[in-house]
Amino acid sequence: MSVFSRPETRDLSAEDVWGPSWQSLGRGAARRQAAAYAAIRYIADQWAQSTVTVTETRKGEREPVATPLILSDPSPTMSRWDSKIQMVTELKSRGNAYAVVDSARRYCQWIPKDFVTVDDSNPLLPIYRLLGREVTLVKQGGILLHVREQTRAGSVEGLSPIEEFAASFEWADLARQYGRRWFKQSAMPPAILQAKGAKGGQNLAEARDDFIRAASEGKPVALPGEWDYKPIMIPPEQAQFLQTIEASATEIAIIYGVPPEKVGGKSGSSRTYSNLEMDQRSFRIETLGGISGRAEAAQTDILKPDQEVTYDLSRLERPSLLEFMRAYTEQLRNGTITLPEARRDLGRRGLTTDEIDDWQKHYATTKSESESLAQSISTSITEGA
Repeated sequence: MSVFSRPETRDLSAEDVWGPSWQSLGRGAARRQAAAYAAIRYIADQWAQSTVTVTETRKGEREPVATPLILSDPSPTMSRWDSKIQMVTELKSRGNAYAVVDSARRYCQWIPKDFVTVDDSNPLLPIYRLLGREVTLVKQGGILLHVREQTRAGSVEGLSPIEEFAASFEWADLARQYGRRWFKQSAMPPAILQAKGAKGGQNLAEARDDFIRAASEGKPVALPGEWDYKPIMIPPEQAQFLQTIEASATEIAIIYGVPPEKVGGKSGSSRTYSNLEMDQRSFRIETLGGISGRAEAAQTDILKPDQEVTYDLSRLERPSLLEFMRAYTEQLRNGTITLPEARRDLGRRGLTTDEIDDWQKHYATTKSESESLAQSISTSITEGA
């Protein structure tokens, strides 16, 4: 029988337990907040750009091997990109990401956390249940893969950011709801058009409609008689929810480890390009590096013995085109990579022997300005000595 056959259960909602006034923030409501959604989206999209490398021990050295299909094409229905997004989204919203792995180690399909329950009353022998049926981890020869966020002693489950910081997410949600109600239900008019003399109801209505019509068309407003126009400003204490939303976005950014300005928060004044570049580097090391470490540790269990997986984030650090090509040139000079490897990394085919000979002749006669200058200086120093 399939493990995806859901056992018979009784529907018991939180309202049945806590009463009709109970209201849950939940991961759905939390992700409906712009800051939380933006943080998870930013992390997932950035990490999904990482490249995967699998190595194994050969003659005492770690050598790269072809990436197994379970990593290069892990899902029977989703793309590799989507599969990465699913893992990170579950990890950052629920604190745990679960996947079902087939016995042939061909597919690794991520599933909702709601499908899995864990009894870790004995942390040395936790019991996992998939849709009510007991299963074992891939690490123990089973079918369930478990990637965790930060854990605490005595538990095998990761800590959910939304659950751990429920008060912060609720604060942000309340500010968002207040702002929506204020703009939607507020009876305060945007302005007052006041006649200096007594006017009848019909005249007032006509003057108001003429004013609105002219203003909406961007034309000068001309009304008969004497009128005063007074715009109504939002009192600062009533607009405080705007600052509250910004402050909560900054706090959510701290929780998820993303730059505040990426989620609508505030990172402080006097920001320079150098500060932003350092923030990006810190984000890649601290936030994305943590995801890579967790994924590598868990997914090694689905590979052959002696094989290890590594997620490379260097493509996110690619400098300007000139600096990028200089880095390749230096690697070619010191033997770190070969010409075929460099061309393959750039998405270009390898050169034939004749093409290499033609290139070497061209290079010998046509050098870059910097190389010509360096050679001239070197020649002058040598002759002077």
